[in-house]
Amino acid sequence: MKWDFIDDYDENQLGYDLSDLTMDQFFLDINLNSSHLEEIYLYTLNEDCYKCPFLLSHHGNHTNTGLVTKDPPHNIFKTNTKFRIASEYKEYFPQEQTDNVICDFSSNFDQFGIYKVDVNESGCYMNILKEPVNIYSPILTVILLYVALYLLVYCIFRLWRKCIPKVVEPDKKAPKKRVQSLDTFRGLTIVTMIFANFGCGGYGIIEHAKWNGLHLADLVFPSFVWIMGVCIPISLSSSFKRNVPNKTLIFNITKRSIKLFCLGIFLNSGADLNYLRLFGVLQRFSIAYFVVSIVCIYSMDRSQEQPEQGIFADIMRIWKGWVVVISLLLTHTAVIFTVAAPKCPRGYMGPGGLHENLSHKNCIGGATGYIDGLILGNHRYQNPTIYSVYEAKPFDPEGIVGCLTTIFHTFIGVQAGTTLLVYKSHSQRLLRWFMWAVVTGVIGGCLCGFRKEDGLIPVNKNLWSSSFVMVTSCFAFFLLSICYVLIDVKNWWSGKPFLFAGMNAILMYIGHEMTDGHFPVRWYLHNNSAITTDPRRTHFIALLSDLWGVGIWVFISFYLHEKGVFFTI
Repeated sequence: MKWDFIDDYDENQLGYDLSDLTMDQFFLDINLNSSHLEEIYLYTLNEDCYKCPFLLSHHGNHTNTGLVTKDPPHNIFKTNTKFRIASEYKEYFPQEQTDNVICDFSSNFDQFGIYKVDVNESGCYMNILKEPVNIYSPILTVILLYVALYLLVYCIFRLWRKCIPKVVEPDKKAPKKRVQSLDTFRGLTIVTMIFANFGCGGYGIIEHAKWNGLHLADLVFPSFVWIMGVCIPISLSSSFKRNVPNKTLIFNITKRSIKLFCLGIFLNSGADLNYLRLFGVLQRFSIAYFVVSIVCIYSMDRSQEQPEQGIFADIMRIWKGWVVVISLLLTHTAVIFTVAAPKCPRGYMGPGGLHENLSHKNCIGGATGYIDGLILGNHRYQNPTIYSVYEAKPFDPEGIVGCLTTIFHTFIGVQAGTTLLVYKSHSQRLLRWFMWAVVTGVIGGCLCGFRKEDGLIPVNKNLWSSSFVMVTSCFAFFLLSICYVLIDVKNWWSGKPFLFAGMNAILMYIGHEMTDGHFPVRWYLHNNSAITTDPRRTHFIALLSDLWGVGIWVFISFYLHEKGVFFTI
């Protein structure tokens, strides 16, 4: 594998036009060198497709039959592809079937490599005609480039501040000290969310897991839900101190929830009324915020007297709320294990489509997908990420059923915020957050069997499964604890620049959605030769572009912070 500063190719080699390739693609030629094998067929399988059959490849020749000839064209494949060569023709070839199979291979094909496989009676033999490039080498290059750019801008900014005379402002009342780790946590979450939505530099290990599993991008949305829950009791406690009546609180919460829901429809629902998507990210935020806030209004103690700080004082302060949300969680669990679509097994939580050799083709998401389909009909997400792997759609990862576990998820955040209110000692807060991290992590691990697949309730963002709630809450408790120690306890870090983003998080989210695809926030270098849906040819260009977009919005948040502008709904 070739290591270089960027993951680009050098020049055309061996008659192959490397400009036809783009991110995570390679050339593979399969040659039939046998007089006894008359017809062999090429099958492919996406590595992310769990318990799926091999599919007949349409790269074999110009007749799209998958037939391998003695004079094949230069075929282009993605690096996450497995291959099977067999002497039997069929559209779907189950992995467990070995009859008429000549060979299976997936020899770690990498970007911009050129490979040749010779097939004869005794098997398949692979040759590397050109070494691939290392797709991770650009990470260091891009980091160094942006560090240099940051230092340059910082020096210019410092010089500018020295040259501009300071304006003496009248003394202002010192603002109340904030727990800055909360804003930093929120800012870190929104910045990572923007990076994930912009493309993660094209790195699959960062992008959302296709179905079961947990990647970095999968931690973003639940962390935002969780930190929203942390802030709810803090906000309500302030209102309680000012003796704001429940009627006024409920009115304000309802108004804000409606605004969030409508913004979500505006940003992500499209314009086709037949397929207008009704639910999405902000819509789920609004529902979870509304329900949890109402629960807290009626379950939190309005008394301003400090309760006795016993071992379970923070839990007891909102125990009524726990009864409500645990009831919702049990209802969700009962639904997913008892409700089933026609011709689908109860308790199925798979992606449908190709999963398990098409035996559950129309069971996308099990009870979750079935109930969402009955209620929403065509008004669901029509192009989910699982379609590229499992050929299953439509399915809405932010549908109705998942709102139940999202409400529970938000309330776990409420517990963290209540701990902040009840206990004033740093050590007491950190100890309880650590205990909650361990408890949620162990429960989540037990639910999924401490494995990615085949657990009782797998970790799944698309379904917002209860194990997903627990595992991501575990990460959230740990991350908040780390931020709290570094920022509020030890004062080793100010939280910047994420602090700026966290204080204008909703503006950051709306803004990055509206400016995606527009210069100067977004840019790319298009390769007209490459056959791809992503115009960014290399990980170097993709990462450079994605981090540029993130940096633009971090700078905007810094500018707004300096001007004292904070956008709220």
